[in-house]
Amino acid sequence: MGGDDNTLASFEALQNKFPGDTMNLQELRAPRLTGTGLKLFAKLLRAPIVGRAILGKIKRDNAMIQVRELAATLQVMPLYYPISTPSSDLVAHHTVLAQSFNLATLAGVTVPPPTAFQRWTVHDYVSRYTAGVVTPLQAVIAVLQAIAASDAREAPLRAFIQVHEEAALEDARAATARYAAGTPLGPLDGVPIAIKDEIEVKGYETTFGTSFLGSVNGVAADDCLPVARLRAAGAVIVGKTNMHEFGAGCFGINIHHGTVRNPYNDQHMTGGSSSGSAAAVAAGLVPLAIGCDGGGSVRIPSALCGVVGLKATFMRIPYDFHGCPSLSNVGPIAATVQDAALAYTIMSGPDASHPMSCVQPPVHVPSAPAATDLSGLRIGIFPDYLLGTDAEIVAAFWAQTTYLQTLGATIVHVKIPNLQAMHYSHNMTILTEMAQCTDVHYRRIHDFSADVQINLELARSALSSMDFLAAQRIRAYATGVLEEMFNTIDVLVTPTTSILAPALEKDVFASGLSQLELTTGLMKYMVLGNLVGIPGIAVPIGLSKAGLPMSLQLQAAHWQEDVIIRVARVVEAHNPPTKPIVHYSILDTVV
Repeated sequence: MGGDDNTLASFEALQNKFPGDTMNLQELRAPRLTGTGLKLFAKLLRAPIVGRAILGKIKRDNAMIQVRELAATLQVMPLYYPISTPSSDLVAHHTVLAQSFNLATLAGVTVPPPTAFQRWTVHDYVSRYTAGVVTPLQAVIAVLQAIAASDAREAPLRAFIQVHEEAALEDARAATARYAAGTPLGPLDGVPIAIKDEIEVKGYETTFGTSFLGSVNGVAADDCLPVARLRAAGAVIVGKTNMHEFGAGCFGINIHHGTVRNPYNDQHMTGGSSSGSAAAVAAGLVPLAIGCDGGGSVRIPSALCGVVGLKATFMRIPYDFHGCPSLSNVGPIAATVQDAALAYTIMSGPDASHPMSCVQPPVHVPSAPAATDLSGLRIGIFPDYLLGTDAEIVAAFWAQTTYLQTLGATIVHVKIPNLQAMHYSHNMTILTEMAQCTDVHYRRIHDFSADVQINLELARSALSSMDFLAAQRIRAYATGVLEEMFNTIDVLVTPTTSILAPALEKDVFASGLSQLELTTGLMKYMVLGNLVGIPGIAVPIGLSKAGLPMSLQLQAAHWQEDVIIRVARVVEAHNPPTKPIVHYSILDTVV
């Protein structure tokens, strides 16, 4: 393979001074805690003197001071939101491409089915509705029955927190009438979808996976913008999906609503925080679900559940997050790259009520099936980044990149200096933003699960305003690093996670889990994309020897979703899906 070891040469001096090398990339080392020990630890952290001492030690042991040390050397202004204003050349380029893009054409794209197993896609539903073989009402009834069956298992799937059957059936009846009249509403008309329960859906409470915020927030009077756009395209919302409480973890464990099970092995985690959305798609309950991603919360569960998850450029899909306003993104989780691209396109585009969304170039994605010629495509690989990653995942990663090279892609070795400081800057930012958002509920902090309490106390008692400001300087620095890197490559390729889906030990269901080694393993390749706001997509690449999904992540420069979707189609075509143990074939059950 060819290489470019001079990439980002202008940052070499800083790298030498602040190594932050990936060989030692760790985050917040601490013991595994669950049960009584987890609850006691959370309580101790709230004791003014003892708590501050413990949290201070965690901060010192993990050398988090390097964020402030590096920030002090940087001649950059803090960057509070990762908004990238596209150049006039980029706008012109995307304008030309968008002129030939048509949503109806994209919706009509069909992908040759694999020989052994396929999940039903949006096109499968719509084509059967159009042909009169199945009605939306029949399909939604089958989905509702499957959801009930999935929760009646010995190990309940628990993909959904709330299901409003009558509302879903009413929408399905309306869609059925439209097809009968030959006037379908849009490319998703009658298609059952699910929404993560931190996104506002008309008629539903927004619980954030907690035991109390649903009643505090009350029933939403309106859909938020991404949901409104999906509903305008005809989507039928069958329910709101389970999640790691408050999005403050990446395991998918929830002591209030039940822990979501992985459809490939129900004794293993789904990942999170969009756990229910990924499980619902993987199990075939819906072809499409919506999640949120502040530190991998769409891509991690997609990876662990063997489906596709897309995080767009920051504010490409307009939404104002209260919890993590500078890091979070609404994104689709889907059975196929095609369906993820379709949902992304429908939800994307500027909106005047979300000013930060108005700088984006026109939206478009490739409408053709996967091309086999990747000549001219430059794929970036950072070999040291793979250190510490599960051996099976590394082997699968190299197999995929070698395959892309055989199709004409050029492999370019890159470096990302001060990666540890960048990771810590994300930690500091997301924890601070979460803590500030929940400050109004601090008198009820004991109503959160213990692992969430620990995260909130870390932000409140161990992180200072100077830490937060330093992290925003690092964000600006990281943005510059990646901008320079993407001048030399088109796509950065990594595994999606560095570990396989962890086992669900029996002691976690009632009390939760704090195990930062697992958190690091799941988030390792995630947080940089959220810190600087670039797009990324997770694509399945087969199963491990133990039958657990593995995944490849593709990331590109701001506003380059079309590039990663193009390559994702190629990766998907090379890796046919494998049927999970827990699966419901909805269209086969309709009679």
